[in-house]
Amino acid sequence: MASCPGGAMLNSSVSLGRAGVPVSFISELGQDNVGNIIKDFLSNNGVSTTHLYLYDGKSPISLAFLDNLNSARYEFYEDYPQKRLDIELPDFEPENILMFGSIMSLNPETRESLKNILVSAKNSDTTLYYDPNFRDVLYSSPEDIRSMISENIALADIVRASDEDMRMIGGCTGPDDAYDFVCQRGCNIFIYTANSRSVYLRTPSYSGDYTVPEIETISTVGSGDSFNAGIAYMLHKRKVKDLHGVARWQWDEIIYTAIEFASHVCMSTDNYISPEFADMLKKI
Repeated sequence: MASCPGGAMLNSSVSLGRAGVPVSFISELGQDNVGNIIKDFLSNNGVSTTHLYLYDGKSPISLAFLDNLNSARYEFYEDYPQKRLDIELPDFEPENILMFGSIMSLNPETRESLKNILVSAKNSDTTLYYDPNFRDVLYSSPEDIRSMISENIALADIVRASDEDMRMIGGCTGPDDAYDFVCQRGCNIFIYTANSRSVYLRTPSYSGDYTVPEIETISTVGSGDSFNAGIAYMLHKRKVKDLHGVARWQWDEIIYTAIEFASHVCMSTDNYISPEFADMLKKI
């Protein structure tokens, strides 16, 4: 149907770049035609590539196959070098937000480099936002990567996970069960998304349940990533530094904006908000 630069955190970065938020993408790409296309695409959409590791080899490609409900299953094609994610640590600041997750956050080959980045950000009082975005096709068993997931949760200030993520990772059957799982591992601000049904927010002082509007879905690819971008967009726009000081009405605004981001992306084959949607945000 379509092809475009993708990947969970890339999708979020492009949405934020289009919305006018200063954003930098930390990752790795091969020095090939695919890598050049992605690098140019990021730059053209306001995403800094200063912290990209460009290696001599092929960039990874993933294919998403849509079922009759337009939900995706994935196949991945990778050919990575021996040295991974070889970048200098960014200069993190307290007002920064570092989003991380998906495949690279659970890869033993990149673990040491990624953990150095996360710890540096944590020590700088940067807000860490973690989305497991778990793909079971990549692992023989969730048990193999459970310790990395727990460590990621412990480092995070916010965890956002889908009902499918939490069922596969912890056998969780609902938002409260999932919140207990996340709290036990060291993070007490949790956003649980249940596909097109509802969004649940759990914090030490507030629990909120949010309905999701009915839309005509074209593709769900990138919807969760755009939801994450919506959260980061509002945290940046409202200059939120103390997450535990966010009022109920502010959380309502943050979550509904994230739902709007995700709903918009579900109505196209793109993985990120459109330039037109971004222009509307800037006018508001």
